[in-house]
Amino acid sequence: MEQNYDFSKIGKQMPYTVPDGFFDQLEENVMSKVTAQPAKTKKATVIRMAIRAAIAIAACIALFLVVRKVLPQGNDTAIDDFENVELAFNNLSTEDQDYLLEVYQEELLLENHLNDLNDLNNEESI
Repeated sequence: MEQNYDFSKIGKQMPYTVPDGFFDQLEENVMSKVTAQPAKTKKATVIRMAIRAAIAIAACIALFLVVRKVLPQGNDTAIDDFENVELAFNNLSTEDQDYLLEVYQEELLLENHLNDLNDLNNEESI
Protein backbone atom coordinates (compact mmCIF):
# COMPACT_ATOMS: atom_id res chain seq x y z
CA MET A 1 0.00 0.00 0.00
CA GLU A 2 1.48 3.26 -1.06
CA GLN A 3 1.18 6.14 1.40
CA ASN A 4 1.99 9.24 -0.58
CA TYR A 5 -0.49 11.84 0.61
CA ASP A 6 -0.85 15.24 -0.90
CA PHE A 7 -1.55 17.39 2.15
CA SER A 8 -2.18 20.48 0.02
CA LYS A 9 -5.37 18.83 -1.33
CA ILE A 10 -6.67 18.04 2.16
CA GLY A 11 -6.68 21.65 3.33
CA LYS A 12 -7.17 22.81 6.91
CA GLN A 13 -10.48 21.16 7.63
CA MET A 14 -11.00 19.53 11.03
CA PRO A 15 -12.06 15.92 10.67
CA TYR A 16 -13.80 16.02 14.09
CA THR A 17 -17.08 17.60 15.03
CA VAL A 18 -18.43 18.82 18.36
CA PRO A 19 -22.12 18.81 19.28
CA ASP A 20 -23.83 22.18 19.16
CA GLY A 21 -23.56 24.12 22.43
CA PHE A 22 -20.91 21.75 23.87
CA PHE A 23 -18.53 24.49 24.94
CA ASP A 24 -21.38 26.65 26.23
CA GLN A 25 -22.44 23.92 28.65
CA LEU A 26 -18.94 22.62 29.46
CA GLU A 27 -18.37 24.82 32.51
CA GLU A 28 -21.81 24.02 33.94
CA ASN A 29 -21.33 20.26 33.42
CA VAL A 30 -17.92 20.26 35.11
CA MET A 31 -19.11 22.34 38.06
CA SER A 32 -22.19 20.16 38.58
CA LYS A 33 -20.03 17.01 38.73
CA VAL A 34 -17.50 18.61 41.05
CA THR A 35 -20.08 19.89 43.52
CA ALA A 36 -22.00 16.62 43.40
CA GLN A 37 -19.10 14.82 45.09
CA PRO A 38 -19.25 14.98 48.87
CA ALA A 39 -16.45 16.98 50.44
CA LYS A 40 -14.13 15.11 52.75
CA THR A 41 -14.55 16.26 56.29
CA LYS A 42 -11.69 17.15 58.54
CA LYS A 43 -12.84 14.56 61.05
CA ALA A 44 -12.52 11.74 58.50
CA THR A 45 -9.04 12.93 57.55
CA VAL A 46 -7.93 13.09 61.19
CA ILE A 47 -9.28 9.59 61.85
CA ARG A 48 -7.44 8.22 58.79
CA MET A 49 -4.20 9.86 59.91
CA ALA A 50 -4.60 8.44 63.43
CA ILE A 51 -5.19 4.95 62.06
CA ARG A 52 -2.15 5.22 59.78
CA ALA A 53 0.00 6.43 62.68
CA ALA A 54 -1.19 3.53 64.86
CA ILE A 55 -0.40 1.03 62.10
CA ALA A 56 3.06 2.58 61.60
CA ILE A 57 3.81 2.38 65.33
CA ALA A 58 2.64 -1.23 65.49
CA ALA A 59 4.82 -2.09 62.49
CA CYS A 60 7.86 -0.45 64.12
CA ILE A 61 7.32 -2.37 67.35
CA ALA A 62 6.90 -5.65 65.45
CA LEU A 63 10.05 -4.95 63.44
CA PHE A 64 11.98 -4.16 66.61
CA LEU A 65 10.86 -7.43 68.23
CA VAL A 66 11.74 -9.48 65.15
CA VAL A 67 15.18 -7.88 64.77
CA ARG A 68 15.88 -8.30 68.46
CA LYS A 69 15.03 -12.00 68.25
CA VAL A 70 17.08 -12.60 65.10
CA LEU A 71 20.23 -10.68 65.99
CA PRO A 72 22.61 -12.27 68.47
CA GLN A 73 22.86 -10.66 71.88
CA GLY A 74 25.62 -10.49 74.44
CA ASN A 75 29.33 -11.31 74.20
CA ASP A 76 28.83 -15.07 74.12
CA THR A 77 28.25 -14.92 70.38
CA ALA A 78 31.92 -14.18 69.62
CA ILE A 79 32.92 -17.33 71.48
CA ASP A 80 30.18 -19.34 69.76
CA ASP A 81 31.26 -18.01 66.36
CA PHE A 82 34.89 -18.95 67.01
CA GLU A 83 33.83 -22.44 68.10
CA ASN A 84 31.74 -22.83 64.94
CA VAL A 85 34.67 -21.76 62.76
CA GLU A 86 36.97 -24.13 64.60
CA LEU A 87 34.53 -27.03 64.16
CA ALA A 88 34.16 -26.25 60.46
CA PHE A 89 37.95 -26.06 60.05
CA ASN A 90 38.38 -29.42 61.81
CA ASN A 91 35.85 -31.01 59.46
CA LEU A 92 37.96 -30.08 56.42
CA SER A 93 40.42 -32.47 54.83
CA THR A 94 44.11 -32.09 55.65
CA GLU A 95 44.85 -30.66 52.19
CA ASP A 96 42.13 -28.05 52.56
CA GLN A 97 43.35 -27.12 56.04
CA ASP A 98 46.90 -26.72 54.74
CA TYR A 99 45.70 -24.57 51.84
CA LEU A 100 43.68 -22.28 54.11
CA LEU A 101 46.61 -21.88 56.51
CA GLU A 102 48.94 -21.05 53.62
CA VAL A 103 46.55 -18.42 52.25
CA TYR A 104 46.09 -16.95 55.73
CA GLN A 105 49.85 -16.71 56.25
CA GLU A 106 50.31 -15.05 52.87
CA GLU A 107 47.59 -12.56 53.74
CA LEU A 108 49.27 -11.76 57.05
CA LEU A 109 52.59 -11.30 55.27
CA LEU A 110 51.04 -8.92 52.72
CA GLU A 111 49.29 -7.01 55.48
CA ASN A 112 52.58 -6.61 57.36
CA HIS A 113 54.28 -5.34 54.20
CA LEU A 114 51.49 -2.84 53.60
CA ASN A 115 51.73 -1.63 57.19
CA ASP A 116 55.48 -1.20 56.81
CA LEU A 117 54.98 0.78 53.59
CA ASN A 118 52.39 2.99 55.27
CA ASP A 119 54.75 3.61 58.17
CA LEU A 120 57.51 4.59 55.73
CA ASN A 121 55.18 6.94 53.85
CA ASN A 122 54.07 8.55 57.10
CA GLU A 123 57.68 9.04 58.22
CA GLU A 124 58.63 10.61 54.87
CA SER A 125 55.67 13.00 54.95
CA ILE A 126 56.69 14.33 58.38
